[in-house]
This record gives sequence, C-alpha cells and structure tokens, in this order.
Amino acid sequence: MADTLLDWHVAVYCANEGRRLGACLDSLAAALAGSRALVTVVLNGSIDDSLEFARAASFAGLPVEIVRIPFRDKSNAINQFIYKLRAPARIYAAVDGYAVIGAGAFHAMEERLRSTPHAAAVTGVAANGRTMRKMGAQALRTGGVLHGQLHALRPEFLDKMTARGLRLPIGLYRGDGLLGSMAAHDFAPLSTRWDDSRIAAETRATFTLPSLSLLNRSDVERLFRRRVKQMQGLIENKAIASVICRSGYEALPAHVADLIRTYLKTHGAPQVSLLEAPFQRLALMQVERAEYPDPALLEPSRIAVAG
Repeated sequence: MADTLLDWHVAVYCANEGRRLGACLDSLAAALAGSRALVTVVLNGSIDDSLEFARAASFAGLPVEIVRIPFRDKSNAINQFIYKLRAPARIYAAVDGYAVIGAGAFHAMEERLRSTPHAAAVTGVAANGRTMRKMGAQALRTGGVLHGQLHALRPEFLDKMTARGLRLPIGLYRGDGLLGSMAAHDFAPLSTRWDDSRIAAETRATFTLPSLSLLNRSDVERLFRRRVKQMQGLIENKAIASVICRSGYEALPAHVADLIRTYLKTHGAPQVSLLEAPFQRLALMQVERAEYPDPALLEPSRIAVAG
C-alpha cells in the first residue's frame, strides 16, 4: 500500500500570475525530478492568461493537473486542496505561482522533516528581496514562521485538521499564517503553548521572488493592493488571537469579514502610524463591503491533466 503513495503532492496557487507562472512551473519540474510527484495548479479567480501558460509549461514528464475555482481567494483555495483535491502522499507542499523554486528545495525539506520528527511543517526561505531576507532570518533563528511562497506539511497534520473540520475563513489574507498557528499550537491553543520548533526553517529550500518596479504601473498597483491587505492582516491576527485563546480554532467563523467585524465592535481598530492610516481605512472599507460568495463559486473543477 505504501508503494502507491506519491512522494509529493504540490499545490501551486495562482491568481492572475500568467507572466510569472511558466517560470514557477519550470522550476518545479526541475526541483521534483526523480520524485514520484503530482503538481496541482489551482487557478483561483484568474481572469488573465494563466491557464494558457499552465497548459504550455514544459513539465518534463511530471504529472500535472490544472484546477479552476471561480472565486478569487487563496484561503478558500487552500481549503479546497486540503479537503477535496489532495491525493495520498508522504509530504504535501504549497507554492505561490509567482515564486521560482530552488533546484534542491524539495529534497532539503524532505530531509529536514525526516531529521526533525517533532516538526509538523518546514518552510522555505527567500533567496532575494530585502523584506523576505529579513523574514527568512527570523525564521532561521527561531522557527515558527510558515512562508506561503514555499512550505511543506506532514500528512498527519492535514489529517488532524480535516478530522476536526477546521477550515480557513474565506477572505483571510494570512491563511498560511493561520496554518502555521495550528501547527505551532498542535491545534490546542487553550492547552498547548506556541512551539516555534514545530515549524522548521530550511536554508537549502530557497525560492526567489519577481522584482517589482515603481516604474511599472501593474507592479505599483500590486504593491498598493498588498499594502492594503497587510493592514487587513494586522487586524486579522489580533482578531484570531482573541478567538482561539478563548474558544479554540473551531470557534473561527466561516468568513473573515465576520471575524473582523466582531473584533472591531469590542476592540476598535489597532493604532497605526500616520503613513499606515490610509491603508488601514481602505482595508476596513473593503471588509465592510465584503460580500458572501455564492457557494458554487468556491468549488474546484479539474480542467486539464498533463504528463
């Protein structure tokens, strides 16, 4: 039975990353060479040419499936992969569709999980970018940080999550961070203190990020949207902590707007600097206007298989 297991099942989350997706998939084909692996490209809300780039990528015999989810939301995409798309595998991994993965990343993460049985997850580290290098240094010092661009999870962790029926709230910006919180607390925040060592950081598991230019309009728009979402993430973290420290992860609502609205009624908006205040106002406006998506738009459908 064990021989039928994949070595890796890798989810690639992509929302309008057409011009970057090809390089990501090519790097995955090289990094997974020699492994029994399946790559699932999840196009969550993509309306650009991501599908065409995914179809055209050279997978060098690597089995790949392409899945479409109409609603654009990574947290929902993560839920759908965990509950409906994942195949039996020894290790699961997540990759953002704009990241280029180092050739030895998967071998290094597998070795790290093997040598660190206490860890439920292992995170990769960025090979470029000042902010990401700083985050990588923090992860390497203490662990406890799960980078959404590249990480690996044990199947036992995901099995435990699904057995308890836990899902990321729809619309949650820091969905990877909530997964990391579940790992660090071993799903029991009321009885188990945060343990950084349950998320290991691996220096050999590297990824590179696209360079963004202030001279490029689409890059500027991307940076602006990210800054607004980061302010939402700041409130999310506080709201999540206020819930799980009292009632556990099961008490988190299905939609992030409900989580944030409830928190703001009791605590108000966090204090931020004058430079951050406009971004926070925009984040709060978006939360206030948030709509509950049609459940049919949250569902995945397989549209292509290759390799």
